[in-house]
Amino acid sequence: MNVVIVGLGEMGASLACDLRKNPQIKLIGVDRDVASLAYARKTSLVDQTSQDLAEVATQADLIILATPVESIEQMIEQLGQLDLKTTVIITDAGSTKRAIMAQAQQFLLPKGITFIGGHAMAGSHLAGVQAAQMGMYRHAPYFLMPADEQAASRVDNLKVILAPTGANFITMSVDEHDDLMAVVSDNPHVIAFALMNSSVNDLGKSQDFGQYVAGGFKDMTRIAASDPQLWSDILLSNQGAILNNLTSFRQALDQFQRAIEDSDEETLLQLISRAQISRQNLLIKRENND
Repeated sequence: MNVVIVGLGEMGASLACDLRKNPQIKLIGVDRDVASLAYARKTSLVDQTSQDLAEVATQADLIILATPVESIEQMIEQLGQLDLKTTVIITDAGSTKRAIMAQAQQFLLPKGITFIGGHAMAGSHLAGVQAAQMGMYRHAPYFLMPADEQAASRVDNLKVILAPTGANFITMSVDEHDDLMAVVSDNPHVIAFALMNSSVNDLGKSQDFGQYVAGGFKDMTRIAASDPQLWSDILLSNQGAILNNLTSFRQALDQFQRAIEDSDEETLLQLISRAQISRQNLLIKRENND
């Protein structure tokens, strides 16, 4: 079986690490960066490399698009123009799905090509092929979104191929996924970026006040170290859901601001207690799912 992974960053390269466990899979890595391809060959991360997706796509049984969302959209259009295997499955690793699925519906489905949207809740703020790690997907929620009935009938086939990841596969709709991502992933990044920027505005350069920060600030701003281009693409690709949730977040901030302005201890206790209980329940639920 030939598996083509496009994008040998942390996500794509980590997938390659896990799929390496299956000796029946031939891994073909595609990336524009020559140094990434050289590293992948040197470390035997993949069996073959190419800078040109069209050069290797026609021999693929599975194509995994693990690049920024905008690039995934472009590659879907490109793949729709190639003479692919009739049994090929195309999936992706994009963190938002509405625009990607629209591209698949326009360029792939009319040709009978199977597309299953994919997104794993795994990874870190690190980037590049050298950030790859085996087992990164283990127990992680891995969302699968079939584009049509044909794709739905082949979800189990994709799960079998991706089984070495040890991920927890969950099938859901595109709207459910993107709304969820706005709350649990996209806007936490917006908040971390904004908190870091407002702190610099108030205190000056981060290297000047960094020695004084404690765990809370470090925890809140860790993801502000994420890749700017990647997150700019993600945020613009999920505008509607993100803006809706930001409105809700502003309202929650306003409640705290009014309570502090009014020295309203009772309201503050209620707001904090509600958040505390929800956070405790969040941890319990996660532990039960591991």
